[in-house]
Amino acid sequence: MKKFSVLLMCLIPGFLFTANAEDNFSVDQTFGGEVPAVGEAITLKDAIAGLSQGEEGFVKIKGQVTEVCQAKGCWMILVDGDTYARVTFEDYGFFVPIETSMQRSVIYGQLSEHVLSGAQAEHFAQDAGAKSTIKLEGEVREYSILARAVQLENRS
Repeated sequence: MKKFSVLLMCLIPGFLFTANAEDNFSVDQTFGGEVPAVGEAITLKDAIAGLSQGEEGFVKIKGQVTEVCQAKGCWMILVDGDTYARVTFEDYGFFVPIETSMQRSVIYGQLSEHVLSGAQAEHFAQDAGAKSTIKLEGEVREYSILARAVQLENRS
């Protein structure tokens, strides 16, 4: 039993490190302001759940970027499973590279829900180019994040 306990104690730290290795985030680039060091980034789904409970204000949200405006990088889509939010940038003050795609990201901003008009939806679909995976026809209800800062994961 003593050998089992010692073996278990040796394996647990390795397991914990492995389980958390996915949460490690190596920042390659930051756009806009600084993402606060205090507090953990939450998933987009958790942020949306908080929004539906009346929580407001700035939050750190993590997810994967799947699309970026191909005209000039003035918006991007952050995805968490089957949930997405369109990210725009505070005061139109910064953009992200148009080749930013399939990268993990941490966004510091304000989450909201709104309805896009048919014209807005069409404009976003054109900006996304032929590779858009989100269907925007007619009025569309979507979540959006007005970002104050964006961190993109190091791809290496």
